[in-house]
Amino acid sequence: MQTRQQTVYPPPSMPDVYDREGSYAFRKVKLFMILSMNTRKLLLLGFGLLLLLNVVPLAAQKTTQGPLSASPLADRLPPTIAVEWMQLLYDRIREDGISAPGASRLYAYTAVALYESILPGMPNNFTLNGQLNGFPALPYPEEDAVHDWVSVANGAISTLLIGLFEDQSQASRDAFVEMRESWIPRRQGDVTPDVIERSLAYGDQVGAILLDWANDDGYWQSRGRTYEPPVGPQYWIPTAAEQVSIEPYWGDQRPFVLQYADECAFYMDYEYSEDPESAFYAQAQEVYDTGRNLTEEQQEIARFWVDTPGQTGTPSGHWVLIEGALADKFDMSLNRVAEMYIKTNTAMADTFISAWSLKYQVVLLRPETYINAFIDPRWSPFIASPNFPEYPSGHSVTSGAAAEVLQSMFGQVAFTSVTYPGGRRMQRSFTSFRQAAQEAAISRLYGGIHYRAAIENGLQQGQCIGKAAFDRITLRSLPQGE
Repeated sequence: MQTRQQTVYPPPSMPDVYDREGSYAFRKVKLFMILSMNTRKLLLLGFGLLLLLNVVPLAAQKTTQGPLSASPLADRLPPTIAVEWMQLLYDRIREDGISAPGASRLYAYTAVALYESILPGMPNNFTLNGQLNGFPALPYPEEDAVHDWVSVANGAISTLLIGLFEDQSQASRDAFVEMRESWIPRRQGDVTPDVIERSLAYGDQVGAILLDWANDDGYWQSRGRTYEPPVGPQYWIPTAAEQVSIEPYWGDQRPFVLQYADECAFYMDYEYSEDPESAFYAQAQEVYDTGRNLTEEQQEIARFWVDTPGQTGTPSGHWVLIEGALADKFDMSLNRVAEMYIKTNTAMADTFISAWSLKYQVVLLRPETYINAFIDPRWSPFIASPNFPEYPSGHSVTSGAAAEVLQSMFGQVAFTSVTYPGGRRMQRSFTSFRQAAQEAAISRLYGGIHYRAAIENGLQQGQCIGKAAFDRITLRSLPQGE
């Protein structure tokens, strides 16, 4: 197995929160925690009454002027801006044929821009500074002026995505400009033009700083680097003449919450072998036998979760669509949607850094190559073998992480997922997020492109990453002893 040097990031520190008395964030939450339970309840009750008195009148009329504290809070705003931007991003990722690792990065940075741009409108929430690796200090909006957090998010996300799509199509950048402009008249029924202009400007400022942070994550340094896979019977080789390896250096990128790429890695727990009595041969035989006897439902499952770049918004995009459906199912407010996206999408981005780091250390051959050599030279998988090494299963890692975060946030939830592979509408229903993750994982066995070990270990790797993201990103203080 090949190894690589990795940067180790420090563990997250106690998160700062925006300080209304200063320009940015140095006030800790410990004072609130040490107060007695009764004192905290009285403070929260009083704060809630103040919010009610200040915000309710504003929500019923057009917001015009006043101090920043008069701005309607994010928990009183609908999530439409966030869901529509994520849907547009999904569409442009599909149209530009962006790779699965590349897509996960874009979904995560968009979630960061959403959350951090509206943070001043979430007075009980913490900044990501000190929680995400290398996260920059951000400016605070003008204290003497009302802001519209929908327009702030619109500015931050559009500025960020136009910059992140520098190496993608002009059509995508034009679509982002069009989305940004379309939201300006949509907000004029709630806020005045000067508030919209001011809010967009603040969002642009946040987006530009986040773009600089994103551009320093190692992505650009990996562009154009060549890769020569190791040579040997156990190593991956392209299964089609035109294939080139996808993102062999993705594991070198800066993670969002993991301290280093391999922090949650589940290494192969069995050895490569050509012996018909070996565990490795048995795993290949299972792929072969399954592929030859697929039921109609197994074929449907394989198609549903295929998420091939250029046909859908990739595996992480599949879960982004699920998130959008949850926003509607639970009638979420803007702040709650931002919380969901930030934990889930950063976790999924780290799964591709983690999985791709391990893929290009193990560099294991695909079942198709092994089966053609030792079992059946004419066999081909139900799904075409991807152009990167086999172990671990990326679908398993990212679905395991997404399900871990969502189940931790919402508990057991029955839901229906809709996707459009190749333009065909498909839907499947699940009784929990973890059931969906397990089906996404096993779909790769049905597709004939992964051994069982890559699937089962990949799920565990993803669960580890999801737990890390859920535990390490602290969004709000939780009163103790209640």
